[in-house]
Amino acid sequence: MKKLLLITTFIIIAISTKSQTTAIPDANVEQALINLGYDSGITDRTVPAANTSTITTLVVQNKNISDLPL
Repeated sequence: MKKLLLITTFIIIAISTKSQTTAIPDANVEQALINLGYDSGITDRTVPAANTSTITTLVVQNKNISDLPL
């Protein structure tokens, strides 16, 4: 019974801490988002969706971007 409770608790914690992310196919786009403060850390091709939902304008010229998610 204790083992089942422990597993259930772990599953609930794992589900509740999972964040929704936006896939970023181009590492240069993600680096631009990191530089602008919308993401942090290393380029892992994802950005928290909550951080990108408010972006209305993104200046991307001269950033060597080949794939811009829309």
